[in-house]
Amino acid sequence: MKVLAVGLDETTLAFLRAQGVAAEANVDIDEAEELGDWLRDGNFNVGIIHLEASKLGIYTCRAIRNKGISIPIVGISDGSETHRWSDFRALFLENGGDDLLRGPANPRELAASIRAVTRRFTGGLVDMLECNNGQAQMKINLTTGFISINGERVYLTHKELSTLIVLAEAPGRVLSKESILTGIYFEGVDDEPDIKIIDVFICKLRKKLTEIHPDAEGFVETVWGRGYMLVGHVAGSTNRQVA
Repeated sequence: MKVLAVGLDETTLAFLRAQGVAAEANVDIDEAEELGDWLRDGNFNVGIIHLEASKLGIYTCRAIRNKGISIPIVGISDGSETHRWSDFRALFLENGGDDLLRGPANPRELAASIRAVTRRFTGGLVDMLECNNGQAQMKINLTTGFISINGERVYLTHKELSTLIVLAEAPGRVLSKESILTGIYFEGVDDEPDIKIIDVFICKLRKKLTEIHPDAEGFVETVWGRGYMLVGHVAGSTNRQVA
């Protein structure tokens, strides 16, 4: 998932990235139309704006929607001296926003909001994805980034987790190495490496899954000449509890 963040602090950005969210920070955007252009041309899935820190304001989304851009936008605000919080939030939603969190935002709540607005936008309902292969069952919490095999937690590096999350957001679909690379690296934060790094991440990911159960290696399938895909998935759930 690729997210454009305007006005967010580094601590919150680091948390999102640790959860497999490719959050690209941009502090130079100061107009709604410019934000809309970035969201559209940068192929982002979600936009996050801190209304006060970015100075974009409560009516930002109206201008973006008027340009026909439907990408979900989550706002963060410290509130208004002239409006009650409920009225202020309603004003943001009425003008095209998808969610408004009170600042300083709880990073976990923000990550959950990003997942929620994305599900609504794409028509999806899955929060927890389950995959089965042989005697191995893998559960992936797309909100928290918690991964388990047969109940045992899988500890992954940031890039390994990001790779698995990208695959989990499109279960059963073949993703090219290029699309996976785009999902885990983003301009302005990472120096994009050679495309072969995806093979390295997949190899390390499979190794860690297999260390818990040998059947778990089969969850990530290689489709020669096309890319990789997550297999063995079953109906997910909206249960937010870590399992």
